[in-house]
Parts: sequence; structure tokens; C-alpha cells
Amino acid sequence: MIKKYINQDKSRLRKNIKSWRLDLRSLGGGQYFFENFKDAKKELDKFLVLEKTKIEDSDNWTMKDLLGEFPNKDTMYEWDQRLKNNDPLRTFYWREYKNMKNGKPLPDYFDKYKSQFVSILSINVGGKTVGELKPRDVTVEHCETYILPTLFNSGKKGKRSFKTVKEMRSCFNKLMAFGKSRRCIAQNPMLDAEFKKPIFDEENPIEKLSTDFIHEIEQHLPKSISLAYKFACGTGLRAGEQRALMWEDLNFDMSEVSVTKSAKLKVVVNGEVERNGLGAVKTTTSNRIVPIPANILRDLKELYIKQGRPTNTFVFGTKYNTMIGRTHWREQLQKVVKKISDKHMRWHDLRHYYASKMLEYFGNDVWTVSNLMGHSNIDITQRVYGHWMQDLAKKQKLQEKISNINF
Repeated sequence: MIKKYINQDKSRLRKNIKSWRLDLRSLGGGQYFFENFKDAKKELDKFLVLEKTKIEDSDNWTMKDLLGEFPNKDTMYEWDQRLKNNDPLRTFYWREYKNMKNGKPLPDYFDKYKSQFVSILSINVGGKTVGELKPRDVTVEHCETYILPTLFNSGKKGKRSFKTVKEMRSCFNKLMAFGKSRRCIAQNPMLDAEFKKPIFDEENPIEKLSTDFIHEIEQHLPKSISLAYKFACGTGLRAGEQRALMWEDLNFDMSEVSVTKSAKLKVVVNGEVERNGLGAVKTTTSNRIVPIPANILRDLKELYIKQGRPTNTFVFGTKYNTMIGRTHWREQLQKVVKKISDKHMRWHDLRHYYASKMLEYFGNDVWTVSNLMGHSNIDITQRVYGHWMQDLAKKQKLQEKISNINF
């Protein structure tokens, strides 16, 4: 057993430096070097005693107990001595430890995702909550049958997006990885659970907005966002892509817009993190050219001339030539929608509206629609809008049958 963890590094021996290696990485520890075998063995024994105590302490932990022990922004500093003493937690939490030692502030990861941890532990699993289960009792079946489906279907406003569920799954994985370092589990069951984007939900499909409703909203919108609203409906750009647009991205002669960047909440500039900057678009295929409808192009030209044909300025920016806030359009839109209907609507729904019009126009040419939307592949287009495509296909088939009837 000792040989499994302790051996002599001959290359280090030739250099006359500490050559006895103690490798505890398989046990959640690190890799250390000593002058002689005796010191390495002493450290191994010390580590194994600590591990035994730790296993005994955590043997009866529930998932809720595990979360209570999970390192956070406050306890990280309290555990400084344990980290210095090569506690296995140091390996698990090496990046944050390194940042702390270099004087950098710890990330707000744990505060930010605290509610997500709590949501996961409150999920019902066969009569018990996840929080009441012992970590070793959580199975792949629990993950596939209860945890993941609940995460997808129990958001505050109905279904959660795949991105949000992926984030919550990451939180769960982080917690289970910590459990593994504490010897509560041997393997994280979530890693073996099937996890993929769901096929469109036939019972709760994306609602198709009517043109009349879109026009009704436009009539009630403040003038300050009216053009931005029409542009979103007529081009299908993501909100971040539209917020990042500069006048140089518009080609008035060709009636098109080049999508090459997107607004980002955080960007790294010269090694420093800055808020509300410009970054890359979502995927490589999101770099695209999108035609601009004639009526919207006319309004854009008028605005361009009115502003004195500016350069290096945002098309839909503020009067101070700064990027419009990420929630401004959504908040203005929701105020109007709340007044005229009982619908809940997001700015992103305007992108869905654009997709519905493109599908009506191009029919079975899913590839063209997918390119205009900037999807990474047509599978995404089919998954998100498959129910609309089925309806259009049925309608087209019915029209063909009726056209062949002699009345």
C-alpha cells in the first residue's frame, strides 16, 4: 500500500533535491516531496488518520449537511490554516485558494448560487427531499427521474431554459465533487445521468405571436424604443447583438446588417474584468449577415441623417453614446404588454416572432431560416420551432389536397 503513494523520483535525486514523492491525488490530496522516506511516511500516516476521522464525521451527513460544510466566501478565510496544512480541500478548491493567497477577492459564486443550491435540495425524490438523502444514496435514477425533470419544469415562470438548468446542474456537480473530497461518495451519479436539451414540448410550445398583436404593442410603445422594437421583429437579432450594433455594421446600399459582436455583462480587457462591454457573438455561426426590411431601413436612414451621420456610435445607444442597459427594452415592453393583455412577454419573444414569419415565408427551407437566426445547426431550429413547422406542413398538405378537388 505504501508503494502506491510513496516513491523516489530519480531525476530529483540526481539534482540533489527532495526526491521522495508522496502522491495523495487519488485520495483528494496533493503531491508533495520530502528529504527522506521517513518524513514522507509520517505525512502519509497523518493524512490517513485525518481521512479516517473525516469519513467517520461525514458518514451520517445528509445532502443538507454537506451543503452546510461547503466552502463559501466567509468560511474560506476561516479554513486558511487547514488549507496551509495540505488538507484535501486545498486540491478541490485550488483556484480560489490561489487567488486568496495572491490578494485577489474571492468570487461571489457561492452567494450568487445559494438559492440554486437550496432549490436543488428541496426537490422531492420518492417521498424525501434531496436535502434529506445521504450523498451516497443519491443515484443516477434519482437524477434522471426526479432532479433533472424538476429543474426543467419548476421555474418561477414555468419552464426553465436549458442554460439555467445547465448552470444548476453545475452547482449540483460542484457540491457532489466536494462530497467526494470529503469521502461522502465514491462517484457523482449526475455525471452518468443523461442530460441533453429537451425536444420541443408539444403540450407547452412557444406561443406564436400574431402580427396584429405585434402592431398593437408598437402603437403603445414609447418613441424612444419604437425603432429598436421594429428592428428586433424584422431581423430576429438577439438582444445582446442588437445592443452592440454600431452604425458601421449597417449597409444601407445592400439593405443588410452584419452581426459580429454582442453585448456582454462581463468582459476581460487587458487581463481585467469589466462590466457591460462588447464581446464575441454566441457561436461562430452567429456571425452572419441579415437582410433589413425596407420600412425599417427607411426609419434607420432617417435616424442616421438626423444624428449627423455618426461613426463609431451605437445605433440604439443612449444619448451619451453608451450602450443601452440590458433590461431597459424588456422593462418598457412588459409595461405595455401588461396594459393591453394578460400575456407575459420577453424581448426574446420578438426573435421567436421573426422566426415564425421566416418559416411561413421559406416553408421547408429550414437551413436558410437557421442561418438567418444564427443557430449553430438546424437541429436547434427544428427543436425550438418544430411544432410550428409541423403545423405549416399540415396546412400545406391540406391546401394541396383541397386544390385537387373539383367543385
